[in-house]
Amino acid sequence: MKMAKPSARDIDAADELHWVLSSIDGRFGGPWETEGPRSLRALLEPQDEDGDWINFDEDDPRHLQALYNSLAKLLRTAPNFYGRVLGGMCHVICYARNEILDPSLDYLELHPDLIAGLHLLEAKRADFLPGLERTARAAVADTIEAAATRHLCEMKERWQA
Repeated sequence: MKMAKPSARDIDAADELHWVLSSIDGRFGGPWETEGPRSLRALLEPQDEDGDWINFDEDDPRHLQALYNSLAKLLRTAPNFYGRVLGGMCHVICYARNEILDPSLDYLELHPDLIAGLHLLEAKRADFLPGLERTARAAVADTIEAAATRHLCEMKERWQA
């Protein structure tokens, strides 16, 4: 299954939702429940297997209190989750300059450079650490050799003086 990339309108809507949640979450310690139903789900879900879901009624104060209480519980359970999820997706992953997503597609797919890098890493993985160790050992050996050569030259200069 492929997921469509968010459009500019989607990102604007996510920013607005972020603002709404942030304004509710602005109280130190997070928002607290109001008098009324504690859970929108519990208020609207069927009371038995054969029952029907109740539609949300924006004119019903109990529904509005239940909505607020459900949001308050979410915001206390995972403070600023909306910033990490919405902000992370909209302004990090989907940000074209980060080159995380393939710009030529209208659905979420890794950037071709990332895919190529992952394939290269997979191909080189078996030799990665041994190769790194060889490079490090060679660098240490070169440093020791250069220091020894410099030291011998300095000693030779002192003997000749």
